[in-house]
Amino acid sequence: MMWTGRADEAGALGLLLDRTYADVAAAAERPRSLDREFLIGQFDLWDNHLLPAVAAGTAPPWTRRSAARAVWRRLGFAAGDEHRQWMAGHLDGLGHDPVALLGPERDRRPSRTQDGRLIPVPQPLTAEAAELIRADYDLTGGTLAGARIDVRGGDPQRISGAFKLTASSRRYPTDSPVPPTLSADSRPHTADSPAPPALYFHVGELTSAVFPHAEHGSVRLKGEPTVVVTAPDEVSLESSALRFAGRDFLWYPDDMDWSGSAAAQASEEGIRENAPELPELAARGADVLGVLQLTIMWQLRRMRYAGLLRRWELAAAATLCGGLNAQLFRVTPTALRARWAARRVRTMLETEDSQARALLRIVGRHLPLEVPELPGAAVPPAPSRITVSTAGRLPAELDFTGGRLRFVDVAAGETVIHLDARRGDRDTIVVILLSEPLGCAPLTVIPDGLTLAGRPGLDVTADDVTLTVPLPGGDWTVRAAAGSWYAD
Repeated sequence: MMWTGRADEAGALGLLLDRTYADVAAAAERPRSLDREFLIGQFDLWDNHLLPAVAAGTAPPWTRRSAARAVWRRLGFAAGDEHRQWMAGHLDGLGHDPVALLGPERDRRPSRTQDGRLIPVPQPLTAEAAELIRADYDLTGGTLAGARIDVRGGDPQRISGAFKLTASSRRYPTDSPVPPTLSADSRPHTADSPAPPALYFHVGELTSAVFPHAEHGSVRLKGEPTVVVTAPDEVSLESSALRFAGRDFLWYPDDMDWSGSAAAQASEEGIRENAPELPELAARGADVLGVLQLTIMWQLRRMRYAGLLRRWELAAAATLCGGLNAQLFRVTPTALRARWAARRVRTMLETEDSQARALLRIVGRHLPLEVPELPGAAVPPAPSRITVSTAGRLPAELDFTGGRLRFVDVAAGETVIHLDARRGDRDTIVVILLSEPLGCAPLTVIPDGLTLAGRPGLDVTADDVTLTVPLPGGDWTVRAAAGSWYAD
């Protein structure tokens, strides 16, 4: 049966899944325009919705549209603002009403669990919110537990930022008080003395930032952070050597006792929302293709751990799954679809693309799926340990002209850095992971100050690694006990 006319609700789901693979292909082909946060958000959406979408797309004609509408409604419930806009634009382009399928937009309001417990959600950081934070937490003596900047896509002016502050104590009563003799870092994390509260902050559009890079736990907050509304839509937060300023500034408390806080009391009653139910259907004649795509998404989601970003995996996923679902979601008798799906799987297994075959070998273990090795097949690139002998040749293998510092993540025990570069005739992203950081001067970030002013340098001794990144405002150096370097 030929699929004519516009895509119905189920067909639109399949085309949306194919659009994700198109974005994956673009990120692999043009890594300098890779929007890491947005791509990870797409993978997160499909984590819970891919198999229900395949089940809806392969359901009988009298069931598929209602099942697909249920999946769309659940996607609309789960998506954040940016991904909802992405889906709404897709539906609008296909002639569907986005609101009718995705449901109404949701307010950012705390929610309640079935037992009535109030759960926080990310909220705008305002002057009023800052007062509530000061009322709830003592941050003096707390720590800067991590910080990150992330250049988003091909526009060097689009930088997001995030950081995590660990409070020294709460200022409101809790159900499980911590003995006053214990510090925020030494207290045992048990049911009777929970982990110290952590406050997460995220800036959607960063205009400037200064954050230190030092050994984990050594950046102590010398006072309460200062929050200033610098413009109608811009906020800055400053504390010790830390400063973040920008628009769309949100905060979120990771605090098991948050229900008793002043911020919780100021949040009105909270709402109790249940996610829409997903259809309970089995895929008809497409089981392996559905599960295979899900396991590939699981592998790609590992790029949320920035040291595991692999351009070759993105390229391999696009090769294997590009355009797959336009055919899979067609209205077709189950027997015909099963035969087509079996042929498609055989085609995948017989591919001579060494990277696609390598990805199949990784994800095939979960199915299980037998993927024979090809004699002489190229091995995908892997990280190289930075040593005295490799330090000189690693930067020299790449062309950094026109590149930039696109990502820095300072976390517990390691720092991850992404740099734009070219290898041969193609763009790539260099992923540098430095473990056991030894500290350096703070990094000052402004949107037009991240372009590389020259080739990065590596200086390695038996005891440490020093990375020097030349920037327009001066060299930025990072020291660590060890490290690895990856580029494909």
